[in-house]
Amino acid sequence: MPIFKPDELRRIGREIYEQMGASPEEAEIVADLLVEANLAGHDSHGVVRIPQYVSAIKRGQIKLGTSTEVEKETAATAVVNGHWGFGHVTAKAAMQIAIEKARDCAVGIVTVHQCNHIGRLGAYPPLAVDAGMAGLMTNNGHGADRSMAPFGGLGRILPASCMAVAFPSDRAFPVALDLTAAAAAGGKMRVALARGEQVPDGWLMTADGKPTTEPGDYVHGSASLVPFGGHKGYGLGIVFDILSGAFSPAGCTRENSPVTGNALFIQAIRIDAFVPMDEFSSEVGRFIDYVKAAEKAPGFDEILIPGERSWRTRVDREANGIVVEDATWAQICDVAQDLNVKV
Repeated sequence: MPIFKPDELRRIGREIYEQMGASPEEAEIVADLLVEANLAGHDSHGVVRIPQYVSAIKRGQIKLGTSTEVEKETAATAVVNGHWGFGHVTAKAAMQIAIEKARDCAVGIVTVHQCNHIGRLGAYPPLAVDAGMAGLMTNNGHGADRSMAPFGGLGRILPASCMAVAFPSDRAFPVALDLTAAAAAGGKMRVALARGEQVPDGWLMTADGKPTTEPGDYVHGSASLVPFGGHKGYGLGIVFDILSGAFSPAGCTRENSPVTGNALFIQAIRIDAFVPMDEFSSEVGRFIDYVKAAEKAPGFDEILIPGERSWRTRVDREANGIVVEDATWAQICDVAQDLNVKV
């Protein structure tokens, strides 16, 4: 499998999207966030998505050159319409709106509709951390994108909705959580399929409720994702769906939704409206030390804090490069060749 420096993958992604007609700003934002997902170790939301978005542009699903519109707002809130542009561009702009509102009101809350797939949710709350804030984001499938069975039920009824949160700390990394209500994201099934691997028990079940470890049963069949922790992941999925859908024109998941994409709930919290920033960061650092000092369970050499593993992966991949699966690279090469982009 080939290994690439992050900047080389950014260039390839940027040039592919520019050749498809994207503006330099659109192409840069999307390429940067795709590579950012790989750097964080979330390959399911990285450059593997390049061909997917090219196909979406060709189908007219991603509308190039659109602008993010604030349809309704108060001093602390906004409802944003992405007009089906690149989801990454819409989500970044919406998080910036939440941050600006939090500067004035201590809290900014933004909901988003008509937004395409935004990639890894965990990329956006750290933008609030960079501004001295805490950030939170949830999503649903814009009423569609059904892939997960409900606890106690069968079939693809719910999306694998997600939540990401990030808090500043006095360490080299923020405390950051990025999770899906499913036992694993659907993108991980595509990565496993590309690698010719099976997935762990408990991730998938067939339409008649039998467990399966074949990712192709999900990618090309009717198998559904399973909520993590049974009723717990299912319950969180319901909460994420309501936050993302009911607070925006997109709505919650339903039968025969006319479109698929992402609806978002975004919150930025200005920390110094509550406590001084240095006190908050040092308190988070003290808490980190307390947790990591716990006695280690058998088989564990270290207790990791949410966000720490992704930070370490980023440090390693920035230095040593990003591995891209052969099947993924072949698909990217096919797209690049069609567009006369050097790879």
